Amino acid sequence: MSAVVASSIKQGGPVRLPKVAMGRELILAVTTLLVVGVVGALNHDFIGAQNLRFILLNSVVLSLVALGQTLVIAMRGIDLSVAPLLGLAAMVCGLLAQSHGLPLGYAVLLCVAIGLVLGTFNGLLVATLKIPPIVVTLGTYSLYSGLTFLYSDGTQVDSVPPTYAAFGNGHLFDWLPLPTPVLVLLVVLALCWFLLRHTRFGRSILAVGNNDAAAYHAGLPVKWVRVRVYAISGVLACFAGLMFLCYTGSATVTAGTGDHIELQSIAVALVGGTAIAGGRGNLVGTVLGSLFLSVVLTALVFLHVPPIWYSAGEGVMILAAVQSGFGRRSAAQ
Repeated sequence: MSAVVASSIKQGGPVRLPKVAMGRELILAVTTLLVVGVVGALNHDFIGAQNLRFILLNSVVLSLVALGQTLVIAMRGIDLSVAPLLGLAAMVCGLLAQSHGLPLGYAVLLCVAIGLVLGTFNGLLVATLKIPPIVVTLGTYSLYSGLTFLYSDGTQVDSVPPTYAAFGNGHLFDWLPLPTPVLVLLVVLALCWFLLRHTRFGRSILAVGNNDAAAYHAGLPVKWVRVRVYAISGVLACFAGLMFLCYTGSATVTAGTGDHIELQSIAVALVGGTAIAGGRGNLVGTVLGSLFLSVVLTALVFLHVPPIWYSAGEGVMILAAVQSGFGRRSAAQ
């Protein structure tokens, strides 16, 4: 993979995914369909239109967070602060919409601003102070969680304007049955995929992930690559918070953190084919991994598995991904 990335940067061409990555996408898609088929045969309500729609919408929020996490991991970093960022954006926009009728368009801009400022703050700490990313984002995890509690003052969002609910649960086109959030996710996925595969900045992300010292000596602005990637992760996490608010119509101070979405985003990125050692990121695999996790967690509910086992299942996914090579970067790549 190092040779592929280096050649891509020099020649200005797109980065090619290894065949194994594309095979992994197929495996994830087939496995997800198998789970749906088996559980649907045991309980027909599982394959009902309403439940399948629920699974899709649930995977959207995680996918948005995980796309940013994928870029960070591909750069050989990690971002634990995505969970409180999601909650902070949901609470800020939700309380303003509930009390002052904040228009949806302004809410989008506000989410982008919050994510940009706080994500950039993460990146600056990592890039300039040389603090390990896991330590930085663990600290900002607590910081941003505290900001959410301070801003909300213990209150919660229990109603949003109709435009929010229509955006989170409606359809953009009558002739297309896909919910609006799914279409939004597809647009974001396409933009992130193009960024990573067909731009100099995307190739720089993979180069830094492969070998940051070599990237620096090759003239790449390693510090600013890191800052910008964490900024993107922050923006996507906050935008996911707005999508969560629109979809559910409510938010609490534990939104994001209560579900450990930071760990889920890491899990689905690794299962999707992103290398924990950096240098490889599979965005399509990440979205498929999010859908797979949403299907599995919903299936556990229908199979009456105690909720205490859900987190254990996510941990098994991470271990299985790394052990099988899903999350490793081999020398041949």
